[in-house]
Amino acid sequence: MGTWKSNFTQWAPVWAAVRGLESTLNGDAVLMAPAGGGAPQYVVTWPGRNTPGAAAEVSATPGARLTLVTDDTDTAREFAAGQGLASLSSLALMSADPADLPQVPQLPEDADLTLTESRDYSVDEINAFGEPVARGRIAGGEGFAVFGGMDIRRPDPDHTMETAVLAALAEEAAARDLPLILMPALPKSGFWYARQGWTAEAEVLTFMRTLDA
Repeated sequence: MGTWKSNFTQWAPVWAAVRGLESTLNGDAVLMAPAGGGAPQYVVTWPGRNTPGAAAEVSATPGARLTLVTDDTDTAREFAAGQGLASLSSLALMSADPADLPQVPQLPEDADLTLTESRDYSVDEINAFGEPVARGRIAGGEGFAVFGGMDIRRPDPDHTMETAVLAALAEEAAARDLPLILMPALPKSGFWYARQGWTAEAEVLTFMRTLDA
């Protein structure tokens, strides 16, 4: 598949799908929005050919968001500030080969795992005590998968639930013969993911109009 940057327009729409968003390509920018309409999110690389244009659109559109995927966070933040945008959130773009990850979910006692297929993604869900307690999504592209939608609904200080969900998703990626996984994750979990076989590739920085902050 190559690097995250050179193949951005391949995996970014898959990231939109795993988040339940619709997407369209505009040059090397990906425009994401909820089905049925809603505030747009322009997702681009920094630096990128269409990045200034996307930033201008966000600056002029109430409620819009600009997401910069970059390995140069300092200049990305400076660029956004110069466009009148304020920082909203930050994620780490992690990558892994499913062969390097656990693929056998270790479920808590009295828990079971289910797989649900939808048009755009699959959901692995852990159920316990008669209700869902953790879930994650996987969507596939050509030679890669994107994980997202991680939802841990009970306290999980030792990452038991999260580990089980990730193992189930990695098993699914391996079964589809997808050799690369990409996943945006909270930066504070980066060290934990690194111990599990993940590598930090870039930062995913989201900004909003300062006027809307």
